[in-house]
Amino acid sequence: MILILGGTSDSIIITNNIASFTKDIILSCATEYGKKVASKSYDGNIIYGKMNDIELGEYCIHKGISIVIDATHPYAKQVSENAIKACKAIDIEYVRYERPLIEKHEGKYIYCYSYEEAGKTIDRLQGNVLITTGSKDVEHIIHEIKDKNRAYIRVLPQSGNIEKLERLHVLPDQIIAMKGPFSKELNVAIMNSINCKIMVTKESGSRGMIQEKLQGADECNVKVIIIGRPKIDYPKVFFDMDHIIDYIKGKGTIE
Repeated sequence: MILILGGTSDSIIITNNIASFTKDIILSCATEYGKKVASKSYDGNIIYGKMNDIELGEYCIHKGISIVIDATHPYAKQVSENAIKACKAIDIEYVRYERPLIEKHEGKYIYCYSYEEAGKTIDRLQGNVLITTGSKDVEHIIHEIKDKNRAYIRVLPQSGNIEKLERLHVLPDQIIAMKGPFSKELNVAIMNSINCKIMVTKESGSRGMIQEKLQGADECNVKVIIIGRPKIDYPKVFFDMDHIIDYIKGKGTIE
């Protein structure tokens, strides 16, 4: 049995491809919303809910999982570390699919390697900022900005996200609650509407539509801060989707 840790568009593509040669798959999403999104494209077994390493290990034993495919978001560090630890503890295989990185432009963009560093960088710069990293960990950026009135945060239009930003004293007109995908043109329109001078993004790869953000920023002459991916020592990692699917297929019948 295969357990696929998902919550991304990549995970759904991988799941559907593997489902073409085996039905012994469980797709796991962290949230009920993630499950609903996945169920629109995959009609197999989907579960949702967060598990720590011990709970994940117990679940894998209970379900007879022999391999875990980690196709979670590049910034879901805790999930990946829990999965690696769980697989090692119960001696099953862990395989990671990692979205390819975009080409690095050190001179063109500002690279930071923590949310706090990004916030401190914003504080040193002038003008309004569009934060497109989502609601998770956004407090670590906001807390470093002295003039919080110039920070605009784009999040999914879910009550939990809005409530979190309200607790952080973000005003309603600073909250951009929208669901993507965001084209270059839409990014340009949003940046112009808030007189944006700085944009913050994660390096989420092409499926995270980072290029459309960067193109929009270039057109609007907006400075870009890119928060680099967390460094994780993956036991086995693939950067090509076809390669990980071929690898799983080559293992034959999954017990």
